[in-house]
Amino acid sequence: MDYAELGRRIRLAREEALLSQDAVAQYLELPRSAVSLIEGGKRKVDSLELQKFSRLVGKSILFFLDEESGSVKTSDVDEDDPTQILFSANQAVDISPDRDQIERFRQFYRNFANLARMLNRVPSPYSTEPLYNIYKPTPAAAKWMALKERARLGLRASSPVRDMFTILESEGVRVMSWPLQTPKLGGCFIFSSSLGSFVLVKRNLGANSANMLNFVLAHEYCHHLIHRQQKGITCDSEAGRGSVLPSGNYRKPEEYFAQWFAANFLMPEEALVPRLMTYLEKSASTSGSDAGASGIITAEIVMHLALDFGVSYTAMLNRMASKGIELIDQSTYKQFSALKPGTLLTRIEHSVPRFDELKQFPQEYTEMALEAYCLGYISLNKLAELLEIPVEEAKAQVEARNAPLDLGVSSELELLSDIENA
Repeated sequence: MDYAELGRRIRLAREEALLSQDAVAQYLELPRSAVSLIEGGKRKVDSLELQKFSRLVGKSILFFLDEESGSVKTSDVDEDDPTQILFSANQAVDISPDRDQIERFRQFYRNFANLARMLNRVPSPYSTEPLYNIYKPTPAAAKWMALKERARLGLRASSPVRDMFTILESEGVRVMSWPLQTPKLGGCFIFSSSLGSFVLVKRNLGANSANMLNFVLAHEYCHHLIHRQQKGITCDSEAGRGSVLPSGNYRKPEEYFAQWFAANFLMPEEALVPRLMTYLEKSASTSGSDAGASGIITAEIVMHLALDFGVSYTAMLNRMASKGIELIDQSTYKQFSALKPGTLLTRIEHSVPRFDELKQFPQEYTEMALEAYCLGYISLNKLAELLEIPVEEAKAQVEARNAPLDLGVSSELELLSDIENA
């Protein structure tokens, strides 16, 4: 292969990785002019330089040296890009209405990977092996796994889990929240052996979405624990409602299993029944009636339980009616299902807490982008592009970190010279 073709491939890889010639030069410890000559086919590249550059842009050395790779374009999907599988016809949800958002998710993943390589933050490969070996995805297996995971995390079986975001974050799962238009799309899970797990959840889930999000995150957490080998899964929006009944209409068994896991993880029977009995006893003592003593469960009690366990009213209703627990019969289930959660919240004088932790991008991504700017790897405009914010807002974030602003010069002397010649 001649220098011109090698230089062309190096330029293509650099542009795909959103890197400037200055950033590459700094990483390779070369003058910028040397990078320009390499891309123009006018300078030889030694093996060590090419090896470092291939790590920086996330390409195999074969991409640059293989004679049959000449037709490779920047639009080609990387081998370890799990977002491509989200478009598979075998997914649980048709995401056609959100194709632009999933493409945006793909670009985010690539930007994350490029920043991680640029800052030398790519860890050792993540294991694709499941944390738990589930030989048959049954409700009993989901209950067993939920109890085992609670024990592993040091959570008591009787303790509610109202903040799944903190658990996912502590386990290294990057979580973000965007508006999604596909009615049945609740979120997406992707995993790569090089970067780990990412979760995108639907921000616009509607009324009482805070507790719906908590259930969706528990659902996605199940995928992180045991479904990594699938690389990418689109999740039904019914996940937020905690539907584990046959009407859930899931096309893939892992979606059923994730629902069963989430229900048992967030609402373990060992915690639910004692809490229910407390409400029944309180109801009997305050009303002076035999309602509590006779075990009559009201819709208001179901709503109280939903708030206590950090799930939606519908999720709690489904849990209490589910096979094996059956705290309410099907007749009561249908009657309570017809009630509006907003009305019940008004009756008990409560509201669903706001869920403000979820951002457009994971904090790790924002921090990497800012660090790359501070190190001179990317420009202020590129920083704004990566964070999808106006340049002025990017500038404000840089100033908040007390980081130097990129003035387009390499030294104070050059700045003074530019001022004098202006």
